[in-house]
Amino acid sequence: MGCCASVAPPPEYQPKRPSERDPPPAQVEDKTSGGFVTVEQQQRKDDPVRPKPDAFLPFVRRDVSKVPVEIFGGDHVYLSFKFSGCVLGLADDDSNRLVATGTEVTPEHVFRIWRKDGTNKAICDGDEVFLEHGSKSGLYLECCDDTTPLRFADKDKSSKKQFFTWSKQGRPLRTKHGDTVFLESWLRNYVEERYFEDDNIYAKRWERRKTQTLTIQKRAVLESKSTELARKFQFQALDLDGNGCVTRAELDQILYLVRGAEVPAEEIDAMMNQADPEGTGNITFENFRAWADGGGMSEVELQHIEVLGNIAQRCNDSIHDNTAFIEVMGTVDVKTAMLMQDEYSGRLQAGSMAEKIIEKAANESDGWFFSGNWKNAMKALLEKEVDLWVRCIDDAMRGWGTDEGSLTALICTMPERLRIDIFDGYYAKAGKHLLDAIRADTSCNYSKVMVWQAMAPEDCRAAILNRAMEGLGTSEDQLIRIICQLNFAERAAVKEAYLRLYNKDLVEHVVSETNGYFEGDLQRAMKCMLEATEAEFNLEADCEAMKKAMDGWGADEEALVKLICSKTSKQMEDINAKYYELFGEDLLDRVKSETSGYFRDTLLGCIRHPMIQLAHSVRDCMKGWGTDDTGLITCLVHLEEFKKAALQTTYYREFNRNLIDDIKSDTSGDYARALCALVQPAPQVWANALRGAMKGIGTSDSLLINFMVLAKDEMMEVRKAFAERNNNQLLEDWIDYDCSGDYKDTLLMLAGRNSEDPIDLLPIYWAQRCRDAICNVDTLMDVLVSMPSVAIKRHTQLYADVYGVPLKADLEKRCAEQCSFFCFTDWLKVALVALLDMPVERICRTAFDAMNGWGTDEYTLTASICTMPENLYDDIHKTYQDKYGKKLVDHIKSDTSFSYKKVLEYQALPKIISRVVALNRALKPGMFGSVAEDQLIRIIICSTHKERENMRAEYKKRFGKDLVVHIQHECPSESLKQILMAVLKSVHPSARVNYEDECNKLKSVIDGEEAGIKQLIKILAGKTPAQIEEMKTKYREMFDDQDLVEYLQAEGADWSNTIFRDSLFHAAVLGLLRDPVTRHACAVRDCIVGWGTDDTGLITLLVHLTERQRRDLVSKYFDIPNGGDLYEHIKGDTSGDYKQALLALVKPVPRVWAEALRTSMKGLGTSDNLLINWMCMAKDRMDEVREAFAELNSGQSLVEWIEYDCSGDYKKLIVKLANRRCPRFNGQEVGLSMEAPACKEDAILRFTKTFNKLCKQRKSKSRKSRMFDQIVTPDEEDEQEMGCAFLFYGSKSSCAPNLDIPGLWDLTNAVGFPPADSGPDLVATFHEWDYSGSGEITWNDFVREMKTRINDPNHFNAPPLPETIDQLGELSWEPCQPVQVYGDGPDEDSDEEPPVAVDNVAIDFSQAYQNKTWRDLLRDLEPEVDSDGALSGPWGDVMLGAVTVERTVPDFEAEFGAGPAGQVIDFLSECGHESHVPAAEKKEELIQGNF
Repeated sequence: MGCCASVAPPPEYQPKRPSERDPPPAQVEDKTSGGFVTVEQQQRKDDPVRPKPDAFLPFVRRDVSKVPVEIFGGDHVYLSFKFSGCVLGLADDDSNRLVATGTEVTPEHVFRIWRKDGTNKAICDGDEVFLEHGSKSGLYLECCDDTTPLRFADKDKSSKKQFFTWSKQGRPLRTKHGDTVFLESWLRNYVEERYFEDDNIYAKRWERRKTQTLTIQKRAVLESKSTELARKFQFQALDLDGNGCVTRAELDQILYLVRGAEVPAEEIDAMMNQADPEGTGNITFENFRAWADGGGMSEVELQHIEVLGNIAQRCNDSIHDNTAFIEVMGTVDVKTAMLMQDEYSGRLQAGSMAEKIIEKAANESDGWFFSGNWKNAMKALLEKEVDLWVRCIDDAMRGWGTDEGSLTALICTMPERLRIDIFDGYYAKAGKHLLDAIRADTSCNYSKVMVWQAMAPEDCRAAILNRAMEGLGTSEDQLIRIICQLNFAERAAVKEAYLRLYNKDLVEHVVSETNGYFEGDLQRAMKCMLEATEAEFNLEADCEAMKKAMDGWGADEEALVKLICSKTSKQMEDINAKYYELFGEDLLDRVKSETSGYFRDTLLGCIRHPMIQLAHSVRDCMKGWGTDDTGLITCLVHLEEFKKAALQTTYYREFNRNLIDDIKSDTSGDYARALCALVQPAPQVWANALRGAMKGIGTSDSLLINFMVLAKDEMMEVRKAFAERNNNQLLEDWIDYDCSGDYKDTLLMLAGRNSEDPIDLLPIYWAQRCRDAICNVDTLMDVLVSMPSVAIKRHTQLYADVYGVPLKADLEKRCAEQCSFFCFTDWLKVALVALLDMPVERICRTAFDAMNGWGTDEYTLTASICTMPENLYDDIHKTYQDKYGKKLVDHIKSDTSFSYKKVLEYQALPKIISRVVALNRALKPGMFGSVAEDQLIRIIICSTHKERENMRAEYKKRFGKDLVVHIQHECPSESLKQILMAVLKSVHPSARVNYEDECNKLKSVIDGEEAGIKQLIKILAGKTPAQIEEMKTKYREMFDDQDLVEYLQAEGADWSNTIFRDSLFHAAVLGLLRDPVTRHACAVRDCIVGWGTDDTGLITLLVHLTERQRRDLVSKYFDIPNGGDLYEHIKGDTSGDYKQALLALVKPVPRVWAEALRTSMKGLGTSDNLLINWMCMAKDRMDEVREAFAELNSGQSLVEWIEYDCSGDYKKLIVKLANRRCPRFNGQEVGLSMEAPACKEDAILRFTKTFNKLCKQRKSKSRKSRMFDQIVTPDEEDEQEMGCAFLFYGSKSSCAPNLDIPGLWDLTNAVGFPPADSGPDLVATFHEWDYSGSGEITWNDFVREMKTRINDPNHFNAPPLPETIDQLGELSWEPCQPVQVYGDGPDEDSDEEPPVAVDNVAIDFSQAYQNKTWRDLLRDLEPEVDSDGALSGPWGDVMLGAVTVERTVPDFEAEFGAGPAGQVIDFLSECGHESHVPAAEKKEELIQGNF
């Protein structure tokens, strides 16, 4: 091997830029096509990669279809121009032209691709194919010449015009769905778009440019690839409360996050109308998918929603920000990485992503980001592809010495599509031309390899040809190697390059250099090859002419040149085969025997297959003594990817030798490595470079980073090559051994990257994830503040399931570490953790903090206990004991005293328990030996019927005594004792009242005409408040408009000689006659007004008020005699913590929280912990708290106070909370966190699915030994879900958001457990549900009843409730008739407890068939048979109704169905009464006879 001078192309060489005639690519509009779902990443069996953990990329979905993505012969495909998106297809006229209009695929755009050999093998780079029109079988694409538009024509097997050479960009050789490809005609020109003025498609030019770049899509992949998974991810991101549908409020909230501004209501309404065509107010998944697939929202916004609504992933990205960067950068491909940065700076308006990451690294002091290698890796991953190549090449030559290994790998794998940009970029970066830099830093043959490979292929070959002819003598073998190796299109390109570089015509120059005496034949051959164009020829005639030219004495060289040198390689294949067929000898052997010298070499080069010719050329350069280095380099530079593998295979087949081994034996050093890199696939070259970076002492980190990033998009091929090169050792194992820290994690993520399956996620998805990681703490703030508690709770569970650790524990651990969170204040960390608490946890935490340690924070304790939601009492008490090891009430009693203690104790106890405790204390003789009879009156008279019933049961359970009996024994006042006992007994008042008769009796009693305390008690004790009001109205009508209450409470009246002489009895009667709100207000007044305050009575009356009751009490207190401002009255009669507690019991909850917030900031210093607690407590009602705060502080806003009183980083979070958007809806004040569904179907199904789930849980627990362990308590999320039915029917109720009797009737019928009738049984059911006894079914009543039913064997052992619309059937039932709520009252002369049951209402079973209730009525009734053997009783009556319908109702089948009588008989058998069928038929016969 000798040294020689570097090749010298013209100074300041630059590759040729595209012609100015090239049109710019068309701009394509971004258009839409079109428990939790997680993804399990699949691993290929033949991939040498480490197994992935379970939580690896759980939300990253890939474009993996059920059919192979590779393109095979016979597949149906679509071809579209890459830069305009226009799809190739058949023109819609009769011209059969190929056109490219529009971006949507239709049957006219489908092709069927066939291999030339007719097999169904994979289509590879370099294959010859023909394209059949997909919908018009038999029409094939053809290119007649370079001036005629491409068109479809009938198949012609012998015509080369219908064959195209298939070229693909990048590796591997097999073509896959989504690859970038080129279509080369038989003229060696490429199919291109709109180069000319018309709309036809031509193949005119031999250069690969943007307008010739195509994208291939496989139809089977498109059809099998479903967007369902994508839509599921997007839907669950929108479905914040997890109830299976998206409401308007949820859509509004997420779109607000996506756009960063309020979305016009009209736009939201329009979206709801499109996505919810039935107008239910809720978007189901099926409707959402249809809407999204149909273009209802851009795919960019949908995927932005997908990432913004994934709270679990966003929290994980924020907490483990370094891991998030690694995951994103190691997952996206190069193109997406670039577009991701554009989205980051554009749509997200967040600046430069690369700068932000590096800035973050520089500003944080925990060390996790301070690895220089990590930062370098991140920079490399974010670099533009061209900039990355330029920097890597510059790194290889910068400084002392040249890194030949890196330079070799880079230059020998430089992408052709980036060559021009790399040259420009290098000049801009280094200030000199790339070729000059290579020449300056390399030498000898190695320099020649690098320079020639760096040049554009046509320029390189032009330079080699010029060198072969310049100076003394001509290197004919070089001319032959190059020109014979090129196809027609490449020869044209080289001629153009030669003229451009040297201002000479290549043909003329070759002719002038081959004009010697013995070179005439060679000259003609060279000239013919360079000037040849593909043309039609007669195969057999040409073979005959060739044989004739070689027969006889001598050969006709001129004829051979014309016949051989003008043919393409494909034509020569046909000629070789035909020649052997005709004459029984190889054309190659015959020509070899008839010619000699360079002329023979030239002819043989034309006759041989191009790969065989190349293999011979390479072998000729290495065989014998010495190596023709220039020739060898000439043969090996600029080999297309498919030719590299083909060359090695052909070389071995021709010479039984290994090409790589021969190169290594004939060359050495960097030169040998460079030649090997020229014939190896790029992944193998990169694998060798990676091995070199880690081999030996120390690791070349910069080199390792550069090649890991360069190889990113083909990592699977690199892994395979690395394993083959290193005894099946994994690339990941080498990295694991040689690297450390986050830098190692980054490289491991890259090394294990799935580079084969495209990811079905747009750049905005990745940009948002990077923003979440960069703004880690700010992201956590935004997520935990903006999202409702129910959504955070759902994703907390998802976080634990996916990442294997509870979110709260993970955040607490991260806050405690010396990590990126270390630089933030403790208060910010406390606030972030606090926002993860559910309401129950936060209430418990706040109460405990108030009592823990030295002293008690009475104000905090007051506000937390006095605002406890009634429906969460059980959860609060259980959580408190589980978490702190003590009972909440015991803790309160130990840390408080006097009346203040009593307030908190009574309020902390469940309502009924607090009442019975107060009753028991009232019945115990005091210091003067007396019973607190006034307290008995307050508690019993101011309670509802249901509460009285529950109090008796709880009293018995807690104290072992019957409350009625205890009063009878302890109460000294006989008349008071009687009325209290009667009231307690009359828990089921009469449903039928003769008001006129009752008023006459009442008048007689009051006037003294009939002395009867007992009679008065009977009249009043058994009536509901509504009945009392009706009676009072009747009384006024009958007796001169006399108002009973005004009469009995008239000042100065003397009752000493009447039944009202006992003032306590008088007070009890007045209490019963007043409406509940007035009764309550007057009782409160009586505790305050006068000398001293009855603290015990006041406490008893004020604890456990709902927000509605608080409002009503304060309002009514203004109106009653001696009333006024309740707040001021409390302030005037009480003081200190006790006063604050009483006020907190009657003020609206948001105002109590607002006062607590003000207190936390008032005075010297701010109580940060207290402020955080109350801001988190008030989160879901922050809009009301803001209003209350402004009212309390003369218009000063909560934000203004926070801005003034707080500082540091945690102030930002508190301000975000204070400004939080809070959607408002009916029912929110009673503890519901979602609005009512708009349609009954949705409300019912959400209820039934949750109810069934809980019943299933209860049934599975039925085998446990302890009854306590069997009880299922719905958690808050389940309560909210079942509350959908409560909300829907409550919103239509007269006492919205609570349920009235018609509302209960509708709800129970809808969900599947209705009362037996709309009369007495409905009344009993209402009474059963009305736990609070308010005459309305409140939210708390509903929750308690559902817990009871879930744990009732009659429910959890019963068949499940319907869970689909089809199962629900027709949602209709008989309307509820006006009914009274309760049953009969006590008899006039009876001392017994009033009966619980009510008289049955007579049912017309004959009519039951017509109103369609007969099945429910008969289901549990035994059939009866009369003496005639006919069906009788209810079953007989229903048969009468059925036959009556048949005989009297025209077209009865339309309403009742076929055969009403037969329906009854069938149902009789269905119920197991087959033996009674003859009796039923007998009954039908008798009835028919009567007609």
